[in-house]
Amino acid sequence: MQPDELSAILRRVPILATLPPLLFGEIVPLCTARPLGKGELVFSEGEPALFLPILLSGQVKLFRIGPDGREQVLHLVRAPASFADAAVFGPGIFPATAQAVVAGQLATVQRDTLVDLLSRRPQVALALLASMSYWLRRLVDLVEGLSLHTVEERVAAYLWSAFVRSGRPVLPGAQVRLEDPKHLIAALCGTGPEVLSRTFRKLEADGAASVEGPVATLLDAERLQALSHAGEAGEVSLR
Repeated sequence: MQPDELSAILRRVPILATLPPLLFGEIVPLCTARPLGKGELVFSEGEPALFLPILLSGQVKLFRIGPDGREQVLHLVRAPASFADAAVFGPGIFPATAQAVVAGQLATVQRDTLVDLLSRRPQVALALLASMSYWLRRLVDLVEGLSLHTVEERVAAYLWSAFVRSGRPVLPGAQVRLEDPKHLIAALCGTGPEVLSRTFRKLEADGAASVEGPVATLLDAERLQALSHAGEAGEVSLR
């Protein structure tokens, strides 16, 4: 990857986007980019967090394996984005496993180099704090979703998010090609592929949305949105 191309992608990474040009210019040379193959492990749970990973292209899943051997997907990282920030600057141990589900490019910055930069440039520390706050919110949302929502509500939330991210008008008849394979969607929603298929059929019977292969069709925007936000009023009242 050419330096200009790397710099352009890094400028779109949330923790780097707001840095002034001179400071941003100090970070770019610290990044080493390489190809990332589908199925390749970026790091494994329990390994020392010796580098900050930045996904330039492709897609990475963060997951843990439960005592029963079941995989729980914590997050899908969509490029461009950094991840595992808290592990790198906190306990120094990766708390989950990261694996590429779509081939792409990965940049890494060595932890020691970043720590040295943080000691000299407080602006970078502020950017990292914002990034870690985002990841904390992601984990809180995951726990709430698994404990307070039904499978149907979680799947509806996934589909609603897919329609919104498409950028097209969210109207009956709108279609979107799902970005993730069904086994990964099931893991994100905290269920299995067979249950996911039954839930898709139930959402279609409810008149909310239908899924045929990788294509989702919106049947009733209000119904799907209501299911995706079900229980939120109750959650707020408990806080």
